[in-house]
Amino acid sequence: MTLLYLVIAAVLLVTSAMTLALYSCWYYEYRNFPDETLLPDHPEALTRWDKIVGITTECLAMFFLAVTYPLRLLHDASPARSKKMGQTPVILVHGYGGVSANFLWMQWQLKRRGWHNVYAVSYTPPTINARKLSQQVTDHVNRILEATGAEKAHLVCHSMGGPLTRYALINLGLAGKVDKVITLGSPHQGTRVANLFMARGAAAQLRYKSPFIQELAAAGETPGGAQFYSIYSNMDNFILPANAAVLGGNARNIHIPRLGHISLLYSPTVLAEVEKCLQDVVQEEATAA
Repeated sequence: MTLLYLVIAAVLLVTSAMTLALYSCWYYEYRNFPDETLLPDHPEALTRWDKIVGITTECLAMFFLAVTYPLRLLHDASPARSKKMGQTPVILVHGYGGVSANFLWMQWQLKRRGWHNVYAVSYTPPTINARKLSQQVTDHVNRILEATGAEKAHLVCHSMGGPLTRYALINLGLAGKVDKVITLGSPHQGTRVANLFMARGAAAQLRYKSPFIQELAAAGETPGGAQFYSIYSNMDNFILPANAAVLGGNARNIHIPRLGHISLLYSPTVLAEVEKCLQDVVQEEATAA
């Protein structure tokens, strides 16, 4: 038991240190580039209490993500079976360095709420070209559509999963096979945090306004005939500047304040917004307004 406690303490220490390091970058941006951090739909500045709660929540979310990471071995080994033939599947696509287990909580919650065909997929390794990772996402979508007998899928994409899906819709034959794309903290305009990672591979392609990002924008920010929704936060410590998560085109942008990048995966508020998007409640509310 002593060894177990030591391992837990070590994981908590490492994940907290990583979170605080990224928030130091976020704080630098927050203080020096206010026009990019204060979003149009949330113009007021964050209070000290907002920051404390947001950072603490993100530390806990990062810890939970780390301890559940090995569960991908069981998750990925499970075959894709249809729970309800013909029902549009919801496919959960993780971000850079993540795995299918990152969506364990959201997948469980969606199934409890009646979404029978919910699948989380893994693509690896994150160090290779983003275009190759997009092909893996495409292959997963095609496999799940075949298993469920559905014509189209809904995709919920965390972080890098958003740009990968957009590339697949533009270049890899996913156009017409996806109904809704819901992104959570995706770097649609890239992110300056990517400069901290290796100089090659997908991380380099996700740098702020990189050639890859500009290529996606030039082809249309909301491609493939899908309805896009972008859920993002002004305390996302991976997306710098904060407005890099805003998506143009036909996208509906939904701001949920005071959440870190990993916290988006485990937030009941985010889950509720994802369900609204899946049910088109967002569209109905906008029309009524």
